[in-house]
Amino acid sequence: MNKNVESINHLLRQLMLEQQRIMTADLNADSGLTPQQARALSVIHRHPGIIQRELADTFQRRSASISNLLQILQRDGYITRKVPTESERTKQIYLTPKGQAAIAGFDAYYDTVESRMVKNLSPVEQQTLIGLLEKMVGSYDPPAGALQTAGSATAKV
Repeated sequence: MNKNVESINHLLRQLMLEQQRIMTADLNADSGLTPQQARALSVIHRHPGIIQRELADTFQRRSASISNLLQILQRDGYITRKVPTESERTKQIYLTPKGQAAIAGFDAYYDTVESRMVKNLSPVEQQTLIGLLEKMVGSYDPPAGALQTAGSATAKV
């Protein structure tokens, strides 16, 4: 394997693992939620009435994995699922008051964690990195429902 590619893979993985470690520890201590549960609540908050398939597409996960996540969130009182009158085959997902309370401050929290990741980079270096990463991502055919770039509605998932 090319040494540069090996270093890039290692550093990207290290960055994501460190961010995940910090988020898991902080979220669990503050709310008892996992990062994936917190992200799901944030997406549901931004898209009230989202259906399970759309959530699975957003997270690029199998529907069964999302189903398990939703069952836990519903069991713990964070979400409710409602069957719309026009379609009895799908359930729309909404936050409960407990879910609304849980997400208060999530965006600020994510901003803090994400800012930490780039605190040693100037704005110009950040833009350069974005351009380089977009080129790397562009070398793959994006799967259906792929996460969109920073300006999209699903960027913080």
